[in-house]
Amino acid sequence: MKSHYKWALAAASVLALGFASVQATGAAWSDSKTTSPTMIHTGRLDISAGQINDKAFDLSDFKLQDKQPGDSATKPLEVFNTGNVPMGYRLQSVAVTPSPGKAAPPIDLKIVKVASASDCGSGTLAGTTLYETAAMSGATTPQRQVAPGASEVLCLRATMGSSAVSGQSATAKFTFGAVVDR
Repeated sequence: MKSHYKWALAAASVLALGFASVQATGAAWSDSKTTSPTMIHTGRLDISAGQINDKAFDLSDFKLQDKQPGDSATKPLEVFNTGNVPMGYRLQSVAVTPSPGKAAPPIDLKIVKVASASDCGSGTLAGTTLYETAAMSGATTPQRQVAPGASEVLCLRATMGSSAVSGQSATAKFTFGAVVDR
């Protein structure tokens, strides 16, 4: 009889902890701030990539398949501010993940802000360098500002490193973030 009592207490404790956890999580998602009633600004922040209203950009053709050390691939990435407030955005990270059972090849990345997608070719990239040629893994850029309704073109260039060997394979995930720029 006594063991049933202990199990009932344990179950009640678990239920109480679960309830406290839900309450704490809900409170962490709310916020408030007192402000003077003179001016309140609202707006819509909306970043698109590739084409207006696209939330994901397809980089499937941005690859170094069957390439030799020193070979490169180049891809324009047009970033649109389709919202109605100034936007700041940046490349937050690039994660390179080796394919199962493979080693990741050494890949360098260069990112240049160019005037148009046609300026993103195989030659020298003319524009503002945002990420100088260095390891792709861990790449970031400084925050860029884009006015409402405006866009800019980034040119991404990946270059196979000199120590690459046959059989290496990996994928890269580019993560961008945007914030209201005031």
